[in-house]
Amino acid sequence: MPLFSDAAPATGSPIFQLAAGQTFQPDPGWYWVHSGLYANLQRYDSRAGVWRYAGAADPYMRQVYFDGTTARLCNPTGCAVAAVVTTAGSGYATAPTVTPSAGASTWQAIVGGAVSTTATITSVGSGYAYPPVLLIEQPPNFGVQATGSVAISNGTISAVTITNQGAGYLYPPNVSLFNDFRDMTGSNGQVSVGLTGAGTVTAVVCTNHGNPITSGTIPTLAFGSGSAAATIVMDWTVTSVSVTTAGAGYSAAASVATAVGAGGFNTSTAAYVGTDTSVEMSAWREAKVAIVTSAAGGLTTPTIIDGGRYSAIPAPAIYSSTTPTTVGALAFTMGGVTADVLLLPMQQI
Repeated sequence: MPLFSDAAPATGSPIFQLAAGQTFQPDPGWYWVHSGLYANLQRYDSRAGVWRYAGAADPYMRQVYFDGTTARLCNPTGCAVAAVVTTAGSGYATAPTVTPSAGASTWQAIVGGAVSTTATITSVGSGYAYPPVLLIEQPPNFGVQATGSVAISNGTISAVTITNQGAGYLYPPNVSLFNDFRDMTGSNGQVSVGLTGAGTVTAVVCTNHGNPITSGTIPTLAFGSGSAAATIVMDWTVTSVSVTTAGAGYSAAASVATAVGAGGFNTSTAAYVGTDTSVEMSAWREAKVAIVTSAAGGLTTPTIIDGGRYSAIPAPAIYSSTTPTTVGALAFTMGGVTADVLLLPMQQI
């Protein structure tokens, strides 16, 4: 068996590059992996039909087992990776087609089968020292698993919170409670849930992230029927920075960052509770850009230290150790970048 598959770098050259949108699946085995700032480790979720984020931007190498089927490396920068259903619609008997306006990504709508946010405590139990872990049964294929948590009061279950309603359930799922590992006394708590969302689009999952989008415009999703709507979640990074207003009075230590409040992160209001297959599909972080200043303290040459990872379009925010006399302005160009990856078979060490 070859050390790598045909698309891999040659043996003895464990550092290679993944272009924006590119994926790579190593041959089965244990590897030392450093995925860098722009590549992700992914695991395939056959239930939902998506490749899930499993780690990225790690400053250290980690040991990873690749089975040749359900684990891969991916550089999703510049691509659509998920969607938030903002309008569930009604009257759907079957899942509508979902087509993007750009990028050639592929999507699967899921109709009905969301867990109701109102759960029933059928037995409060007794003796709980810590809240037990709540596990909701998995849905059938092309479904999203629901999640929730419980609270306790005086050793009994007092409340249940559904943190993700899931999608695609055909019947009310079973709910199990598992004691916290430290809890030796809690017992007999029971919770049940019902379903909601019949005839509506309860989730839209990205089954293929397609090609990078460099236009700086988030693609839209068109539904083949009905009134459902969803907003795409991007995995963008800053590919270039331009000075649109130099300003004056900045210190030599001027730098740039983007704040969450300045945008850059998807804040769409979801029709159903849950972010499992929407905003939690990559590693979001702010960019770091250093700027050279002129003798007059104006912004001149930006250098991208880290392009960050964004699910929407950010607005630059300038930080300086001195208060400028004239505020400068920057413009970001969003897209995807090439990622450096280290992949070293452990038997070579």
